[in-house]
Amino acid sequence: MRNLLEMIYEHQLLRSKERDLDITLDDAERVRLMGLHRLLQGEVPDTRNRLYARVRMTIPVQFTRPGGFESGEIRDLGGGGFMILTPKAQDVGTRIIVRVEDSASGSEYVFPCEVKWRSRRGPGRMGVALDGVPSRTELY
Repeated sequence: MRNLLEMIYEHQLLRSKERDLDITLDDAERVRLMGLHRLLQGEVPDTRNRLYARVRMTIPVQFTRPGGFESGEIRDLGGGGFMILTPKAQDVGTRIIVRVEDSASGSEYVFPCEVKWRSRRGPGRMGVALDGVPSRTELY
């Protein structure tokens, strides 16, 4: 899990640095961004025309909601966002902060996201797109 989360974190950090913070990437950062982009795209084309390959994986998460916090599980993730299973999916357009704890590496990742879709039937599911500058800190 650590390598994939780390790649998603670093990719989003470099994208956000340039796009959201208007900081010009140096040559090494630009090459790293292009390499991460290719790695996260994967080799098998997606039939849904997604930009990034998806990986099915279960990871516990917490996220913000109006007036508090909610928990859930990432059930699939990629370079552009996550699908989260939760009892209370947020409304489309809601901006949330997703916190992922990786105890194996001793890191906590925090990703600003926007809810892009939610299920109308069955268990609460929502698709969130990465949107903003992420952070990574040590757990202990």
